[in-house]
Amino acid sequence: MSHAALVNAGLFYVVVVQPLLLLVFLRAVSRAPSGPPDSPSHPVPAPPAPKVAAPQSPGLPARAAWPPADAVGASGEAGYVGRHATRGGPPWGPAPRPPGAAW
Repeated sequence: MSHAALVNAGLFYVVVVQPLLLLVFLRAVSRAPSGPPDSPSHPVPAPPAPKVAAPQSPGLPARAAWPPADAVGASGEAGYVGRHATRGGPPWGPAPRPPGAAW
């Protein structure tokens, strides 16, 4: 095929075929039902479920859901430090001063 024939075929695809595909898609979406066949058109929301406190044994104190921010390494495993915390400071020393620095 020549270059002109390829350009004509490409323009035909962009100008005719793609808008037709867009129209077919939009018509299918507009005619589709809004939900499953057995669902009402506007469902009524169910009342919220009552909150039930979890039973606690009398001998154990209540525990927080998340450890406080200052409890670094407060895990049950000895020697565990999370990725977000280090013990004492960074594992490297201070950066060397550049040569010729007057400070």
